[in-house]
Amino acid sequence: MNIRNALWILACLFAFSSCIKEDIENDSSDAIANFDLLWKTVDENYCFFEEKGVDWNTVRDKYRPMVTTAMSDTALFAICSSMLNELKDGHVNLYSNFNTSRYWDWFLDYPQNFNWSIVERNYLGKNCLIAGRLKAQKIRNVAYLRFESFSDVISYANVKKVFAQMGDVNGAIIDIRDNGGGYVSMSEEFASCFFPEKKLVAYEKYKEGPGHSDFSNFFPQYIDPDSTVIFTGKIVVLTNHLVFSSANYFVSMMKTLPNVTIIGDVTGGGGGLPFSSELYNGWQVRLSRNPIVNANKESIENGIQPDKKVNMNKIDEGNGFDSIIEFALDFIDGQKETD
Repeated sequence: MNIRNALWILACLFAFSSCIKEDIENDSSDAIANFDLLWKTVDENYCFFEEKGVDWNTVRDKYRPMVTTAMSDTALFAICSSMLNELKDGHVNLYSNFNTSRYWDWFLDYPQNFNWSIVERNYLGKNCLIAGRLKAQKIRNVAYLRFESFSDVISYANVKKVFAQMGDVNGAIIDIRDNGGGYVSMSEEFASCFFPEKKLVAYEKYKEGPGHSDFSNFFPQYIDPDSTVIFTGKIVVLTNHLVFSSANYFVSMMKTLPNVTIIGDVTGGGGGLPFSSELYNGWQVRLSRNPIVNANKESIENGIQPDKKVNMNKIDEGNGFDSIIEFALDFIDGQKETD
């Protein structure tokens, strides 16, 4: 077991032990007890209070008077959801058997900057390569790679075989727009295909106690490729606001490479590794517990700015063109160096 996994297990034991003990002493249907447990679970485990300037005690004082013993589950759920949304965090959810609380303003308030139908029909086409869940096409002597979710498995072999079939190319476009994340291990596996050597890419720290500042020291995170680098030429990563969580982390890792340029819109963020717990009534709560920052120890929770900000043009989109892909192709060809 590596130190990262060991620290994660030890950190989780703290939260689980307190929940199990209190569960025995409380009525699972008591609305006030469930609200208090939710507030306490977040209070002792959430990692971005200080960064976001959230006074969690003030939040409790705002919502707790709304809770009554006789209220319905749906009414309690609505109050709890509103309280959690004060964190403005896409990693914070409350799950019941009748609804899921979620904060989606991190992408709904922004342009989509992606049209899957145009990409599928006019860029990938019916003869695109499909290696595992990776889709690829050679466009203007550029390797265009589309990967939709890090919940899907991707391997070094997938990427290597795609590049082998494409032959010599002038550059590569990695399109992860609308990729909402998934497994950190998959984002690291995909990134490692483009790292020629071991490199520091991030730092991570772990929640060690109930206080808002109770964290371990930062632990460095490296990409240490097991195999030879697949492509060392010019690489562009395409982003939009729906790039979140481990996809956001992928962008942060790739930015450490000198041959990589990020093009598109700011990412959606999501810089905390999620943690889950359970209320007395069986509802599940998920929240950000262990923060990851970039190689310069800068937060990535609120998104990553692109090197070149480009939005979809509605006229181009109406004519079947993806403005962001077209910009990236021109950039690789050397036509957009000064933009």
